[in-house]
Amino acid sequence: MPPRLSVNDDHKTIAVERIRCLFELAEEAFEKHPELADRYVKHAWRIMTRYNVRLPRDLKRKFCRKCLSFWRPSVSCRVRIKPSYVIITCLRCGHQIRLPFKPKIVKQ
Repeated sequence: MPPRLSVNDDHKTIAVERIRCLFELAEEAFEKHPELADRYVKHAWRIMTRYNVRLPRDLKRKFCRKCLSFWRPSVSCRVRIKPSYVIITCLRCGHQIRLPFKPKIVKQ
């Protein structure tokens, strides 16, 4: 008999689907209504915290964890590349994150 998923696991999978949906809506709405995109991110954050779900890696760097604003490079955040890391600065609150970065070495 295969292991049965608990009800809690079902809730978490549905929560992740809803979070992904909200981020897709935020990307679409950002052009005309940036405040609506921020609201979608806040709803996704509430779902994430309520169901104790980890965000997928591709969604982690799409919003500011301090002010919960949706990021679009050069519009709502600034991206700077240093030799060993990438700095992303939120233009709304000024919060910075530093991501480790290793450039690819091309052998000739």
